[in-house]
Amino acid sequence: MRKIILTLLGGLCLFLSANAQNRTITGKVTAENGTPVSSASVTVSGTTNGTTTNSNGEFSLSIPQGAKSLSVSSVDMTPQTISIGSRSNYAITMIASNSTTLGEVVVLGYGSAKKKENVVGSITKVGGEVVENRPAANLLDALQGRVAGLQIYSSTGEPSSTPSTRIRGVGSIGASNTPLYVLDGVQVGAGSIVSLNPNDIESVTVLKDPSTTAIYGSRAANGVILYTTKKGRSSKPTFTVEAQFSNSSLTNNAEKSLGQFMNTKQLTDFWVATGYRTQAQVDALLKQYPFDTKWYKTYYKENVPASQFNASLSGGGGKTTYFVSGSHFKQEGLGYRSNFDRTTFRSNIASTVTNWLKFGFNLAGGVDNRQTNPYGTNNTNRGLALLAAPFYSPVDTNGVEYPNLIPGWGRYNPKYLAEKVRGDNRNLQFNPTGFVEISPIKGLIFRSQAGMDYYDYTSKAVQLPSYLGSLNNGNITETSDKGMSATITNTAEYSFKIRERNDITVLVGQEYVKNDNKTFSATGQGLTDDRLLLLSAAPLNRSVSGSRTESAYQSFFSRLDYGWNSKYFVSATGRQDQSSRFGIDNRTANFWSLGLTWKAKKESFLSSVNWLTDLSVRASTGTSGNSSIGDYDNLATTTTGAFNNSTAFVIGAAGNPLLGWEKQKQTNIGIDLVLFKRAYITLDVYQKDTEDQLFDVPFPYTSGFSTIKDNAGSIRNTGIDVDFSFDIVKTRKTNISVYTNFNYNKNKVTELFQGRNYFVVPNTGVSYIVGQPISYLYPVWSGVNPQNGLPEWYLPNADPEKFVDLQKDPSKVTSVFNSAALQQNTGINRYAPFTGGFGLNADYSGFYLTSHFSFAQGKYLINNDRYFYENPNQFAGFNQIPTILDYWKAPGDITTFPKYGEQFTQFDSRLIENASFIRLKAITIGYDFPKAMLAKSKIVKGVNFSVTGRNLWTLTKYRGQDPEVDSNLTLGANPNTRQMAVNLRLDF
Repeated sequence: MRKIILTLLGGLCLFLSANAQNRTITGKVTAENGTPVSSASVTVSGTTNGTTTNSNGEFSLSIPQGAKSLSVSSVDMTPQTISIGSRSNYAITMIASNSTTLGEVVVLGYGSAKKKENVVGSITKVGGEVVENRPAANLLDALQGRVAGLQIYSSTGEPSSTPSTRIRGVGSIGASNTPLYVLDGVQVGAGSIVSLNPNDIESVTVLKDPSTTAIYGSRAANGVILYTTKKGRSSKPTFTVEAQFSNSSLTNNAEKSLGQFMNTKQLTDFWVATGYRTQAQVDALLKQYPFDTKWYKTYYKENVPASQFNASLSGGGGKTTYFVSGSHFKQEGLGYRSNFDRTTFRSNIASTVTNWLKFGFNLAGGVDNRQTNPYGTNNTNRGLALLAAPFYSPVDTNGVEYPNLIPGWGRYNPKYLAEKVRGDNRNLQFNPTGFVEISPIKGLIFRSQAGMDYYDYTSKAVQLPSYLGSLNNGNITETSDKGMSATITNTAEYSFKIRERNDITVLVGQEYVKNDNKTFSATGQGLTDDRLLLLSAAPLNRSVSGSRTESAYQSFFSRLDYGWNSKYFVSATGRQDQSSRFGIDNRTANFWSLGLTWKAKKESFLSSVNWLTDLSVRASTGTSGNSSIGDYDNLATTTTGAFNNSTAFVIGAAGNPLLGWEKQKQTNIGIDLVLFKRAYITLDVYQKDTEDQLFDVPFPYTSGFSTIKDNAGSIRNTGIDVDFSFDIVKTRKTNISVYTNFNYNKNKVTELFQGRNYFVVPNTGVSYIVGQPISYLYPVWSGVNPQNGLPEWYLPNADPEKFVDLQKDPSKVTSVFNSAALQQNTGINRYAPFTGGFGLNADYSGFYLTSHFSFAQGKYLINNDRYFYENPNQFAGFNQIPTILDYWKAPGDITTFPKYGEQFTQFDSRLIENASFIRLKAITIGYDFPKAMLAKSKIVKGVNFSVTGRNLWTLTKYRGQDPEVDSNLTLGANPNTRQMAVNLRLDF
């Protein structure tokens, strides 16, 4: 008994001693904005002893006397380690996981987000504030000139248009050059971007070099653009509403170009001087039509209104976060029958069920109605409407507008056309994404994600029976285009350390992509009643058509990241892709990359250099592919027809069973440099070689086909990307910074098909010449012979192998024009070598100013409009521009145009104009109302007011409507627009 009592007393003493060494601490966990963080995990570091915060962010925890620190974590917050001292109460502030105060975090598409400074590769991240609240429907427009190496051009002023996009030049001369777009981890089409609400975007990340793009394999040869949408935060709910109102007009250069035509006196004087009309005929004409009209004001509207409204709700309760938004955007184009009306909805929800299970769903959808003006190119109902003689008028002498046909001009009023010839298009967009993430042990994450890019595009084009151009004979066409791209991705990622200094992350994954597209179209004629506009009511010339295409990708990929002492980093990736688009023996391709980064500033010999804030050196090399072709280009296909009252099958396409991948190898060397904690410099030098080009190789017509898709030819792009920013002033109240970025890219054709040294793309003026950049090949203008007034062109080199070399011998000219016989290399590059942007950011006590300019240098464009506007013989009776008044009249005259009677303008080098430009893309002045001013309000937490201008000023030598058109040739372009907008945002 005595032993039992002594044992119990000893145990009691040990228990009391242990409890005497414990103590209780309390605290409160808040977010950066001061709101409590509920359900945050608070544990003693290295133990399982812990608790969670209550709804007020408060906690109480019993800890042993020897405890050194607390580990605090919460969803979407950066984990904190708090040292434990003698205090009994702790105030802990948690920082959102994407906070730039801990280093910019980037998502590379697969695996966990990483600090940008530790990423091996060339990437650029653009914050969502750059693309939101812009008076343009497509967020790509706001990215123009923001990223070195990213070329974006808006080729039209249509509100629903999608800008063209390239990264580091033209990598393919036969397939698409559009980058891969990835929205929250799911591939989407370029057309889907216009259906997104820019205010839903958290960030846009551009991947440019092989270390970051190779893991996307077959789809990454043109670079990758990642769109990440907004998420909720663990904080009190925030409700935000925004309203913007704007108006649109022609840009300054478009108005100048469209307004340059001759007035009534200039035109009629020219007619009399050349004998086209006598003075008596002109007098009689002007008596009947006594006007002097600026026709562009008839075909383009002014001060056209636009509006957009956004509402969002975001927040979270520690375990679950949410972001819900809705928007409405409406904008009219300047041309009649041009409009874009979009409504969107988004719901992003993520939940951490346990410390090892997390899931989330992003549901995004929208519907838009769009109209596009159909009268471009060589149509005199807008594109070439300025050919109208100025003495005609859309209004009578009393100022009353003609309701339909314009007397003399013989064309219908554009308002009448918009009413009687209709075209309505509707797009339904749906982009759902869901994921499940399991972390069974520390550092190991299994993730499965599925998503879809779905659209349902329908259109209805109707020419009303009441249309005077075809009275009681209306027609109707209805089309349907449905497409779906489904992506399923499974990854396993394991991150661990070895002896503290060795950081290793291993990623393996599998991905499956299925594309399915269906189209249907039906048309009919013979409508007789404006009230009955159905296909069934159009009994004449009926026709139907339809199609369906499918394709699939199966991929396996891996990535190994290694870092030593946060100083040296290595990244290696591999990917195998299989695609149904290629021949059965060529469906599989392997892609790889290897990248290195050296954090030189962390070396002992540089760590004490005060003016050098940071220095990193990067190098990477790797491969990627391009499969942007038709789904069945590798197959010999048939189509159906009718023969002898029966269905017949005919050969539709030759196919090519040997068709394989277009492959690209790229090498990149770069540095990241920070000086004096103010100057930030990033420089990358690269070389891209693309071989086995997916090209439509010409074949003899006797084969039954003009071209067959094949792997032929190669092209090289070399260039440099430069980003520079400088903080001029950086204080608590005042910040002023400037920035610039530019890309220089030079392309060179290194091989063509069938052993050729050159190839001229038919009817384009563009040529591919081995050893030279893609360039314009046209007859080269010499000038007007001052003695006889005849036009003259340089004769090309007589050697048929050298005729593509520019020859400008003044003794070798001809006055006989023959386009095919006179064409030679003009020495003018098709693609601009220099592109970029620059700007200013400034703020002071709540006021802020941002300005952004974009530019392109060395850009050239065939101005096809001038063929019509500087050709009075070919287009007699139509208006022209005043340059034609400089024509030859007598021996010795040095003039722009030949003598009257000769064709003033041919398709020659004169039409190739310098379309380089600098454009004030965006400027914003705004004010954030101070929180102290709003403190008395229990409802409103933030107020912002701003004024934004878009395309307010353009500097260019180009004489056409818009230098930004991204094409070899422009004709009847619908020019970009200029906007002024006011914006109000309220946070509740």
